[in-house]
Amino acid sequence: MSSRESAQRTRRTVKACVICHKKKVRCDIDEVPGEICTPCTRDGYDCVPRERKRKRFTFSPSPPAQRRAKMGSLAEGSQPPLSAGLSIPNSSMKTEGELGGRMSSASSLQEPSPILERHPEPSYPTPSTFPSATSHSSTNVSYLGRLEYLRNDVPVNDDTGLPNKVPHRLSETDLEILRVQRVSELPPRPVRESLMDAFWTRCYPWTPVVERSWIDDKNPNQVSLLLQHAILLAGSRVSAPLPNFPPEDFYKRARLLFWMGAEEDPIITTAATLLLHWWNPEGPEQVSLDTSSFWLRICIGLAYQVGLHREPSGKPDAGLRRRIWWSLVVRDCLINAGHGRPRAIDLKFADVSPISAGDFEGVAAPAELFSAYVGIACILGDLTQSYLRKHGLQEHKKSLEDRVFRWVKTIPDTLQLCRAVDGRPLKPYHFEARQLHVQYFTVLVILNRPPEPKLAPSIASLLASSFIAGIFEDFMARDELRYLGPIFTFYCLTAGMAQLSCYRYTGLVDIAEENLAILGRALDELSKRWPTAFGSLKHLMDVREKVTQHPPLGQFPDINLPQTTLQFFSDFGPDLCRMWHPILERLPQPPAPIAPRELETAGILQGLRTPGNPTLDLDMSANTAAAQQQILNNQYAAGGVSLEPTLLQPQEWLGPYGGVGNWLMVDWDQGFGW
Repeated sequence: MSSRESAQRTRRTVKACVICHKKKVRCDIDEVPGEICTPCTRDGYDCVPRERKRKRFTFSPSPPAQRRAKMGSLAEGSQPPLSAGLSIPNSSMKTEGELGGRMSSASSLQEPSPILERHPEPSYPTPSTFPSATSHSSTNVSYLGRLEYLRNDVPVNDDTGLPNKVPHRLSETDLEILRVQRVSELPPRPVRESLMDAFWTRCYPWTPVVERSWIDDKNPNQVSLLLQHAILLAGSRVSAPLPNFPPEDFYKRARLLFWMGAEEDPIITTAATLLLHWWNPEGPEQVSLDTSSFWLRICIGLAYQVGLHREPSGKPDAGLRRRIWWSLVVRDCLINAGHGRPRAIDLKFADVSPISAGDFEGVAAPAELFSAYVGIACILGDLTQSYLRKHGLQEHKKSLEDRVFRWVKTIPDTLQLCRAVDGRPLKPYHFEARQLHVQYFTVLVILNRPPEPKLAPSIASLLASSFIAGIFEDFMARDELRYLGPIFTFYCLTAGMAQLSCYRYTGLVDIAEENLAILGRALDELSKRWPTAFGSLKHLMDVREKVTQHPPLGQFPDINLPQTTLQFFSDFGPDLCRMWHPILERLPQPPAPIAPRELETAGILQGLRTPGNPTLDLDMSANTAAAQQQILNNQYAAGGVSLEPTLLQPQEWLGPYGGVGNWLMVDWDQGFGW
């Protein structure tokens, strides 16, 4: 190489080519004999020397007027030269962006696409040659919260001067793996549509993280493969088994696409990954990378990167971002309750507003359902965390009782179980309302457990667990257990253990046996889809065998049900509760008219709908349950409530059982006398 050529190269390059600089790898463009560095030769990139954008700091005076004029002309849109006598026309500036075309839509993986065929120099799709995965427009800028705690008098732009992101490009090896795993294969149209319908009907109301515009009126080739496989997985878990299309296939393909980084949009990636919790092949007693708790923490990490924990003011997808955030909060609370492990989300560091009808395009019904779901799930999560802390439940019990009472008094009329008339007869069957009340009665079972294991069983827990058994009996009569998620195994276990506590009382043992038989059949049916139910059923049967070997303690336990506790059942009748009459008929005195709770008169029901104000009525009906969380946040700020995630008790305290609800079973086991 002549000295003149070497001088030209020294002038036109500083350290590296454009690609190596953005990939942060060592560039040997000054060391190789040709014009292309070794990394670009290996990966097939166009090696373009990089022009330094920032002027090095020197003590030299300002540039001359001629240079300043040249810089001003560049700012007006002229093409800057990369070196003396070397320039790239505007039409070729796409080259750098085209180098890493990401396959975020199925069209780039459908046969007979040339991408999955072997070529000496494979061609990759560019943003202009394949349709976008969805119509969702989302920036890929990560959320940076540095300025929230670094107080600067001068505004700072965190993104200034940062190099542009090099688009991710799948290598030939990655493409071969995707081809071998057949990630582009989708079920036939009838099967695909049936699973999609099952998702929208059974899964979406509880996890509304997908926009219909991402799917509807689009060819499957135009929809993100990761999203499609995640939706098909969720739909297959609440449908009749399809021998040729097992859920495991959808899960494996979605998992592979996730780890390959085949989806570019972080919002779609978060939503699709959240749906992978429907797979959940193993119980919490097994260490696994496929459980719902594993994927939950990945989703939460992505959510913090995107900034979903901050109020999305002014964003076009604000409603979607709120729905995804609160779906993550719900999943965190339910997994916390089922597994007894610390939560991954601390709401004290989030400021996302409660769910409203505006987040569901103005439709009140789904907003009311999801808002009520968020409210009762947050109560269950906080109750679990309080219970796991030593003496924590007694400290926060009054606050939790107030929140539960507020929730049951403010849920919309469409989601209530019974009519507001004498006798409280049941309303027509409503599947979603029954699921909500299973959670409500589970909270009552845990909240009213006796403080000491050796004490008599709690009458409120017996009533609540009997309600749960009655609701599960309706589920089985309609063959709807297959539509329930894995957390319902925990609800069955909780209710079953409460019923076992009255096996030593001859006046209640027959009713308890009926309720336990229902819960046992429900767990057996749930175990066909959710392996976590195996451990719960086994534990119930083991405890039942032991408790029946003990002598009876009497005919009935002490029937002591204070009026303040009885109010939690005032909106319900005996239709779903076998223990209603045997217990309430033995109260020391007939139930008097229930006086309003002290907190109710102080404004606990401030979220109730206001008659005569249609605008406020719609807003309140969608926000009543979520308003509970806002009130709790205010208590956090005032220092009145502290429900931080805590560590588990020592392992030796937990006993031999390591499955769902192990944190809840120890006191019951001790109370049965072994």
